Amino acid sequence: MKPQFILGFCITLFSSSLASFAQKVDLDRYSFNVSYQQLPKEFVPLEKRTYGAKVTVGSSVRSYMDDAALYDGIKIYGWKKVESSPTVGIDMNLESFIFKDASLKSETTEQKDKEGKVTSRTTSYWILATYEARGSSYIKGPFTPKQPSEKELLEQKKKEEAKSNNRFLASVTVNKEPEVTNGFNVRHNNVYTYATESSTSSSTVNSAFQNKKDAIYSDQLKNFVNGSLAAVNNNLNFYYGFSPIQKNDYLWILNSKDHPEYQTQQEAIQAVKELFKTMKVDQPITELESNLSPLIDYLQSLKTKYKGDDKRNKKMRYSAYYNLSKIYYYLDKPEKAREEAEGLIKNEYDEKDGESLVQMANELAESMKIAKTNTRHNPELK
Repeated sequence: MKPQFILGFCITLFSSSLASFAQKVDLDRYSFNVSYQQLPKEFVPLEKRTYGAKVTVGSSVRSYMDDAALYDGIKIYGWKKVESSPTVGIDMNLESFIFKDASLKSETTEQKDKEGKVTSRTTSYWILATYEARGSSYIKGPFTPKQPSEKELLEQKKKEEAKSNNRFLASVTVNKEPEVTNGFNVRHNNVYTYATESSTSSSTVNSAFQNKKDAIYSDQLKNFVNGSLAAVNNNLNFYYGFSPIQKNDYLWILNSKDHPEYQTQQEAIQAVKELFKTMKVDQPITELESNLSPLIDYLQSLKTKYKGDDKRNKKMRYSAYYNLSKIYYYLDKPEKAREEAEGLIKNEYDEKDGESLVQMANELAESMKIAKTNTRHNPELK
């Protein structure tokens, strides 16, 4: 941000009058852009973030996408693709895609008069085509099995108690399959269907299907291959990747022009918009945090500047708590975000928003703990 812009904001920031607290307080949503990473569920040290893939494509699938193109489409964000000794390996096999059958379907509807007598019948026909896809992928890498929920643990306990009370099962030992800790499967087997448009003429729908059946087959094959690739990438990046997120969020800003805080609030949201535009997915946000410091100080001051139980003052404090919580959240400071959210709840105005912000902060803190990082702006391994 230009120095004169920051200076102008700081001057305006402390120039608001303390008078006229009885002014109307209207809060409106003002949006701004943010960029950050979705953190992975598995921790892998930076220097070990490498992955490789082996792709096998059957002849019926190759007509749409060959091995090389499918290989190029596999990606873990933030990781480096290597040809040998990867930390995470992907073995993807799209075996086949075949046309199974096409059957004529029909449905008859009746029109009745006021007495309930049938006055006409109309039969509609359409073709339902079926395609069968076979394939699977195995992802080998660090993998922590999902921990059972309290409900699942309770159900398991009930089953064990029922077994111990059954004279024929109490002494029976059942060998449990060992938990997989070095990878997991992604299955691509599926059945695809396509229904033509309906017509009152069976020959018309049959002729239309015959004319388009090659194009329909190609579209369904495309769905199979693209869906399989998306499933592999989604799983890879859910567990290991630093997927880029770009989205809009909002702050609650004063929009009452006759309020003494109006001009400062409008400059504040303009500053937020401009400053958050500088946020990059894979670059540190230290400078952004520094540039936001005067604005954060201003928002903090509103909590003590507008005291008392008057609804208008509560709304001003609400906006301060809410906006601070959101800003701290995107500065990757979940503890401070939670603190402001709890302050919002205690302010007793729209407490539900505070509860949502607390949940957001807690989830961020947990994801950082799992990924063993304090930022959602991690560098990409090259």
